[in-house]
Amino acid sequence: MSDFTDKLKAAGFSHFSSSQLNRNLGSWVFMYAYLNKQQRREMKVGENAALGTSVHNLIQAVLCAGQDIEEAIKMALMDFDFHPADESPEKREKFRELIPAMGEVGIDLLSERFAGAGEEKSVELYLPGIEIPIIGYVDMMADGVFCEMKTKAPRMGQVKKDGTRGWSKAPIPKEPQLDHVMQAAVYWKATDAEPNIAYITAEAGFIFDAYNCDLLKKDGLEFALEEARRKALIRQNLLKISTDPKVLAGLVEPEFDHPFYWNHQFKEEAKELWKL
Repeated sequence: MSDFTDKLKAAGFSHFSSSQLNRNLGSWVFMYAYLNKQQRREMKVGENAALGTSVHNLIQAVLCAGQDIEEAIKMALMDFDFHPADESPEKREKFRELIPAMGEVGIDLLSERFAGAGEEKSVELYLPGIEIPIIGYVDMMADGVFCEMKTKAPRMGQVKKDGTRGWSKAPIPKEPQLDHVMQAAVYWKATDAEPNIAYITAEAGFIFDAYNCDLLKKDGLEFALEEARRKALIRQNLLKISTDPKVLAGLVEPEFDHPFYWNHQFKEEAKELWKL
């Protein structure tokens, strides 16, 4: 273990993760160099995240643990009800209605390949030139193949003349998102298992794999893996300059207008950090 690795661990950097690598650099500095682990746990999240967690747990309970679907739906609804997400009361009401349908879609979609699969397998991967590992948790793994589940929720539309809210139908993407491919590439390299990425809505689902998606073939995965290594190297190089968040804030743009990364209770505190 090098002196630099010791320095990283002393500053709270024992690993990178896909979520770290896919954040913009300003948000990453604030989240991982400035906030501590307890503050990150307390960070408020929106109903999209709560929906994804509930549907994910529902599908795993049925396919991996063999739980009765009706019982799994009840548990998923309870999980959602107690989730601290508080972005939008309208989203909370709408998304709760979608949980049973999304769970059923996901179970039907994945049962042939992943019934009886193992769940939440932890993985660790060292990439060339990166001194700390990338870690993650594979959603489901069975017989040399794994699956990452991604839920897609409808978007809020305009309020109609009758006072009701319109909602756009959640689309299935034509190909996996690059950040999802990067995550799958890390798991592929760490496990040597074939990657599947499943997108699930309340109406439909689709599984991308190497047979229907070039991004999940070897060349596409190697490209995504190099992209993950590049992102990790940039963050490592910043930490070689300093682990002091005030110094790091002077090296990267915060991009406070980003619609997702600064939607939390610490935004004003972050703005103080960037008062250089």
